[in-house]
Amino acid sequence: MTRSQLDRTVARRTGEPLAVIRRLGFQARSGRPDDLESEDLHLAVDCPFCGGGVTLPPSPAGPPALADCGGCDVEFEFAAADVYAAGPGLVRRPHRRIEAA
Repeated sequence: MTRSQLDRTVARRTGEPLAVIRRLGFQARSGRPDDLESEDLHLAVDCPFCGGGVTLPPSPAGPPALADCGGCDVEFEFAAADVYAAGPGLVRRPHRRIEAA
């Protein structure tokens, strides 16, 4: 990943202007952080309405049928392919409601 690709990705995920991201000077890290433990990971899915990350509650039976986005105050269905492992710092993007046309 080039620095330009990284900057654009961070800007898109955080909602910040590209100029701000470039000024902050993000750098890609290689490998896993040394202090990341398996208990630090959790399952998450992106809200289809605001794009924010939604943590799925842990359950021995697997993920729930619906995810609950607190920012949008809505529950939504998701596909198993949409679920991903997230670290302790799940970044919540600014909530932007997408209005139906």
